[in-house]
Amino acid sequence: MLKRRILFVLLAAAMLISPSVGTHVHAEDSQTLTVFAASSLTNAFEDIAAAFEADHAGVDVVFNFAGSSDLAVQLSEGAPADVFASANNKQMTVARDAGRIAEPVRTFAKNRLVLIVPVDNPANIQSLRDLANPGVLLVLAAPDVPVRDYTDTMLERMAADPAYGEDYRSAVMANLVSEEDNVRQVSAKVALGEADAGTVYLTDVTPDIKDQVIILPIPDAYNTVATYPIAVTDDPAEPELAQAFVDTVLGESGQSILTNWGFISSIISEQPATIGLPTDGALHVEGQVVNPLALTADDLRADYAATTADVTTAQADGTEASTTYTGVLLTSLFGDAQVNFNADVKNDKLSMYIVATGADGYQAVISWGEIDPDFGAQPVMVAYDEAGAETSLTLVVPGDAGDSRTVHDLVSLSLRDAPPVE
Repeated sequence: MLKRRILFVLLAAAMLISPSVGTHVHAEDSQTLTVFAASSLTNAFEDIAAAFEADHAGVDVVFNFAGSSDLAVQLSEGAPADVFASANNKQMTVARDAGRIAEPVRTFAKNRLVLIVPVDNPANIQSLRDLANPGVLLVLAAPDVPVRDYTDTMLERMAADPAYGEDYRSAVMANLVSEEDNVRQVSAKVALGEADAGTVYLTDVTPDIKDQVIILPIPDAYNTVATYPIAVTDDPAEPELAQAFVDTVLGESGQSILTNWGFISSIISEQPATIGLPTDGALHVEGQVVNPLALTADDLRADYAATTADVTTAQADGTEASTTYTGVLLTSLFGDAQVNFNADVKNDKLSMYIVATGADGYQAVISWGEIDPDFGAQPVMVAYDEAGAETSLTLVVPGDAGDSRTVHDLVSLSLRDAPPVE
């Protein structure tokens, strides 16, 4: 890119010196496309721009990489741009509310939050818990920068977990020594050893710093799948060209480049028409999720908060039978699996459903709306104990009048989406 632009400058100089050189080149043959993009997109978007320029002769893609919150402010104040790619919907909404965004807005990528420490790890940080140790030098992005929003959400979830609590969050924030304008500044400070730890996106551990930092994963129960939207602005210099760039990002080549740089593709894969029966003795949580799981009963006992439910069901002879189940809420399991919601569809979760399958092929369906905390909030669970005794993994729906949706020897929980409207 740099060589190409230097070559253009030299050619222009030559034209000034000798009018006979390059007289067939006209200013109107050259077009500049200005893209405002979140800092975490730097490497991937530079590769996408190179491919785009190769396919569009005379086009020069110029980037303004910064924190999404800064970019949204610049757009709101009238800064000229053709395309805006944000690291979250919040800042895209800021630009949209200022009248700077043309519809539609499309989700083009997703990302994960990770904790990084310098390779020599001077604070001996081994897990998230160590962020609360006195004297840790923590660096985060500034408030309203998307990665900071996702970090704050992580800390809120940890504060709500009795294993950590509000004191943990307070101790972590007491260690905050610097707030950076964008996520790349956070990763640079940690890589240079100017901080003991920082939260960044997985994609920010780029090849140039990979050997200088250690990545510590953030448990899915506290993590968030970051959603990246893109849109043409309200006044692009070349509307068709701006839309062509957006289409490239959303298309197969752009998505391939994004996944090569560690992003999660926005393309939601179609689920197979049938569900297989696993035979490895584990419960498979799969389907439209980012992080498929294979869990044993021991995993459920060790890694998840236990919940209990007293269930009374009507019997064929007209009597009722009651028992107590202990297990794990479906929302906890799918929280770890990280549901791949379609951010471009309003309340996409309400069209989703879970197919529970037993080892004998028996199946029952649970709609996502039944268990979602914002809707039905039903305590549907995978039980591993019944009446104090170990049982095979069993789907239990406490709110049902009968036990027809009780699935014994549970081997699969497959999340599906309703077919689209034609």
